[in-house]
Amino acid sequence: MSEYDTVFSLPSVDEDPDTELGVLLMGLGPERLLAGLGVAGPDSDPAATMLVVDQLRHGVRQDITLDAALSAGGERWRSARPRLTAAAPANGFRSAALRRLWTDSVDTVTAAGVAADRAELVFLAACWLRRDEIDKAVRQS
Repeated sequence: MSEYDTVFSLPSVDEDPDTELGVLLMGLGPERLLAGLGVAGPDSDPAATMLVVDQLRHGVRQDITLDAALSAGGERWRSARPRLTAAAPANGFRSAALRRLWTDSVDTVTAAGVAADRAELVFLAACWLRRDEIDKAVRQS
């Protein structure tokens, strides 16, 4: 018998849908997160925004390019980054629980007041969780 619990369990049905989406976004590369931040717009849905990013990656959109989305995402990140840093709790306890990490990141983005809509909030929160990688990707672009 194994000493580890190998039983798969689903998240609570009471979890916020954006939390579950956030857990999924945590696994994406920084380029996809930046592109999502670049295409997030007024009244946009985070899941639909991710579909746009996938369409851009596969070259099936004619209205915008992946490079343009990355550039726009980089600009949004550069603009929001100082306010996110200022809003982040000092000496905060960093949990290993994904949903707790997500909630803390959303709280930081909300406190910074940098998100204009739901999709931007979700993508900024995902970028904030991966800020070192996002910073590096923005510097390299």
